[in-house]
Amino acid sequence: MSYAQLMELAGIAAFAASGAMAAMDKGADIFGVLFLAVITALGGGVIRDMLLGWLPPRMFTSYVYICVALACALLVFLDAYIRADKYRQHRDKLDMVVNVFDALGLAVFTVSGAELAIGQCGLGNPLLPALLGMTTGVGGGMLRDVLTGTMPAVLRKRVYAVASLAGALSYYAMLRLGAGGFISSMAAMAIIFALRILATLYKWNLPKVKL
Repeated sequence: MSYAQLMELAGIAAFAASGAMAAMDKGADIFGVLFLAVITALGGGVIRDMLLGWLPPRMFTSYVYICVALACALLVFLDAYIRADKYRQHRDKLDMVVNVFDALGLAVFTVSGAELAIGQCGLGNPLLPALLGMTTGVGGGMLRDVLTGTMPAVLRKRVYAVASLAGALSYYAMLRLGAGGFISSMAAMAIIFALRILATLYKWNLPKVKL
């Protein structure tokens, strides 16, 4: 298994955990938890594959992706089911855990999407890896939020899509400057993860109109 595949599996696990927790927060049953976890973990990758012309998307041809997402979601559900009282008592801490998983998934999938775009189309056009990386990173979370009746985080949450876009552009720029793929991907993921966590801790927001 390649390094890129391992990173994708790590991102799937992180997004599946955050999707499962978000589903439980909305009162979903076990099927709803598993379904939303898979959508959160793999939705962005499906959108990416369709935009790149990979049909059917890899979600439907490589069962390891779905199996990892389902396994992580099931573990989260069982842990919450067994320790429901502790989950209610530590709600604030759980929100932070969800945010960490979400930031990790965003970082991994943004770089993965940018990497695949560059691998297929080269370094000639920075717009493609930047936008495709961002779409891969935020797509699953947007689908999750729509299905749970919530305004998508990418449209309201602190420096969400902007962090993804910054990481994708950083990855592209480092490759153009001659940095290796491993160093570029690690640095870009660190930038995305740090921006998301710092934005949460210090409540950074983009300008809004309050009506």
